[in-house]
Amino acid sequence: MTFVRTLALAKTSLFRAIPLMRDARVPGVLKWGAGALALLIVSPIDLFGDIPVLGVLDDAALLTGLAILFCSLATRHTMRDAHPTGVPRAL
Repeated sequence: MTFVRTLALAKTSLFRAIPLMRDARVPGVLKWGAGALALLIVSPIDLFGDIPVLGVLDDAALLTGLAILFCSLATRHTMRDAHPTGVPRAL
């Protein structure tokens, strides 16, 4: 995956994460897990510490990765509920 495609995926995932958090079809365990990980990443208590040169950029990269993972998993749940057989119905 190229760098430009990764940035586009990150931007899309960051904007999709909030509506997916409000969606009732996404399991609560997934929402709470993503929220807990986000709080752990941005908390002032760093369990793993920051990368010395990059500072806050590593936290931003971790949050972006978390948003991409959350959107991927949440979309699977919403699509499964919308199309239980995995194939959209023809109109």
